[in-house]
Amino acid sequence: MKFVETHNHLTGWSPDARQTFDELEAISIERGLHGFAISDHHDLDVLTTEKNPWEVDVASYVETFYDRRRMPSKRSAGDKPGFLLSLELGWTPHNGAQLREVDEQYPFDYTIVAVHFYDGYDPYLHKDKIYTRDFNKLYTSTIDMIEQSARELSGSRIVAHYDYFSRYAPEEKSKMLYKHTPDSFDKLFRTMRDNEQILEINTGTIEALIRDKGYTLEEAMPDSDVLIRYRELGGRFLTVASDAHRVEQNGRYVKDTIAYLNSLGFEEFAWFEERELHYSRIVL
Repeated sequence: MKFVETHNHLTGWSPDARQTFDELEAISIERGLHGFAISDHHDLDVLTTEKNPWEVDVASYVETFYDRRRMPSKRSAGDKPGFLLSLELGWTPHNGAQLREVDEQYPFDYTIVAVHFYDGYDPYLHKDKIYTRDFNKLYTSTIDMIEQSARELSGSRIVAHYDYFSRYAPEEKSKMLYKHTPDSFDKLFRTMRDNEQILEINTGTIEALIRDKGYTLEEAMPDSDVLIRYRELGGRFLTVASDAHRVEQNGRYVKDTIAYLNSLGFEEFAWFEERELHYSRIVL
């Protein structure tokens, strides 16, 4: 199948990653991918007294990888998988202008906009600071932040892991549902439609709900009401991403997720080359 992995991280560029470019390329060949991308973390607002390890040296990153790119759309039989250069822009309410400047200055194939912090707190490290309200209020706040990030970084082509904050809640049943915050989801999807952005289904959340929360595979899949509403408000394309930080995370639950999305009527899965949308029809 002509599937392109749009979200992966490399050691040396993302501090929580433990795979090299050669390892990522090798596993992409083994998986039979049509293409893969790197999209390392660029989070500017991490509080640290040292040099911020989450802030990519963007000029060096581009210099290292730009000329190694191979467009999946131009791939011939027997070629290695295509390789795309991306960056995951970690938005907060304070850094939109800085991230927009990075996005506009450098020749990425696309960028991903992501929200990793809530009022300056990391949900993995500071659960007691974040998970103090019921899910309706908390998830309304997080989806509102994602909508603002998509609006401010309108040039970013992919909106990452909308359900990221559901991974770390102390409650067992923390899966994010459309009914938690329907108005906020609707506003987000309208913004994405206007910006021609596409929604990422991140299988890292699926894995976390199964591993840490006791969900079955079927239960851990994204809420169908979220996805149906995304389509009703103009969302035609999706991207499914392993968000792999280590070799063994590559491909986690990807085929299961695509099959589930097929059951909801989604058959077109997208990637971007030089900011231009490409897609393939995948039915499992």
